[in-house]
Amino acid sequence: MNATEILALVGQALALLPTLIQTGVDVTQRIEALVGLSKVDAQGNPTATPDQIASVRAQLDSDLAEFNSDLPPEV
Repeated sequence: MNATEILALVGQALALLPTLIQTGVDVTQRIEALVGLSKVDAQGNPTATPDQIASVRAQLDSDLAEFNSDLPPEV
C-alpha cells in the first residue's frame, strides 16, 4: 500500500479532528481507525488494506459533508 496516500489521509483526518471535537462528535473510533492505518510490518511497510483506507476515507468524507451541511432552522 502507498505510504504517501496513507499519510495524506491521516493528515486530512487529523486536521478535521479539532473541529469534530468542538462540535461534540465522539472521535474515538476515528482515532482508532487512524492508528490502524499507521501500523507497519517488520520491514516497515504499511499493513493497511485498500478496504481499511477506503473505510477511513468514507468516514472522513461523511464527517465533512455533515459538518458542511445546513444547520436546522432555529425554533
